[in-house]
Amino acid sequence: MGSEKTTSGGMVVYKRVKIPTTAYEYVRERSKARGMPMWQYILQSVNFYEASLRNVSVSDATKAQNASYYVIKATMAITEFVHKPKKDNYDKVVKILNQIKDRKKVDTTVLLQLIETYYNKRRKGLIRVMVQELIKLNIELMAKAQ
Repeated sequence: MGSEKTTSGGMVVYKRVKIPTTAYEYVRERSKARGMPMWQYILQSVNFYEASLRNVSVSDATKAQNASYYVIKATMAITEFVHKPKKDNYDKVVKILNQIKDRKKVDTTVLLQLIETYYNKRRKGLIRVMVQELIKLNIELMAKAQ
């Protein structure tokens, strides 16, 4: 698939494919965004799709990326909350931790309690414990992604 058929003069031979205008525009936009010719974008998309059908590791990578997304989302929200312990930042952290608890089925009770305690009494020692709980959360989410 990686090599194109060439004529004896060394030129690439192209074929036409009929696709709806909306699909053509979509492929054109995405290929421009990636900085590659349309045919390369289509070929890479098909290759990725085929790999995902036969190879479990692609879906595993997606699960790991999703788990990492939630950890980073929680870490950034907690960092913002620690630096600016306002009500809206508190609410954002609680919302994200509840999402993790509901969607990923990981217990975030201890971290929620630490956030609430820090909101009421700002002690530096709590920050260290929150970091430890975030590491634990990361390990649990990544273990579930396996």
